[in-house]
Amino acid sequence: MYKFLFFIVLLKISLGFSSNFSLDKFNIEINSNFLGEEVIIFGKKDPENEIIIIFEGEKKDAFLNIKSKKNLLWKSDLLSLNDTPNFFAIFTAPKKSLNEIFLIAEIKNNHSLINDHTESLYRIRSAMFAKKLFFENNLTELDGDLFINKFQIPDNISAGDIDIHLYEVNNNILINHSIKKLKIQKKGISHELETLLKSHPLIYVSILVIFSIFFSVLSNFIFRKK
Repeated sequence: MYKFLFFIVLLKISLGFSSNFSLDKFNIEINSNFLGEEVIIFGKKDPENEIIIIFEGEKKDAFLNIKSKKNLLWKSDLLSLNDTPNFFAIFTAPKKSLNEIFLIAEIKNNHSLINDHTESLYRIRSAMFAKKLFFENNLTELDGDLFINKFQIPDNISAGDIDIHLYEVNNNILINHSIKKLKIQKKGISHELETLLKSHPLIYVSILVIFSIFFSVLSNFIFRKK
């Protein structure tokens, strides 16, 4: 498997890509049967430098239900989030901890989910981790200057663009920063109905009424025959 992917890396490099990394897909479609999707990230780096890749979803207002233990009892707290990414992942080569990334101001200040050590941010990351919307991983290095890894986009991902930041670092000094996008799009009849509800609610209700009458008549006819 990885030997095959290694040839993909070599092919991509031979064709050339200026930002030093790529994905095997840049578009993911969500439908009613969506169970998540595997994505492969790969590229080439300077052997002297470190690579930090951050996936950051669109920032939205949301609520997270966080369970905490107080004495012998568990309680649920509803945490209100303002302008928080709906997905966040960190990949590094060689392996780098979150505490080490904090030392690089240009990266830390560019991402709200990692810009300080506060308890509230830790709770948000923990809650997102439980929902598979936040994780940290290292990149597998091949032949010194190539890297690769695979990861799972979870089935509870929201539609929208995910920005992919590549940071090239040397001795905690930022050498290069490039960005690409992974598009998450809703598809299928459920999405069409949702769009119709927002744009033409009267037509949406009319369709529901027509279908309701049709299935009512059909069920009466079937049961009458029996």
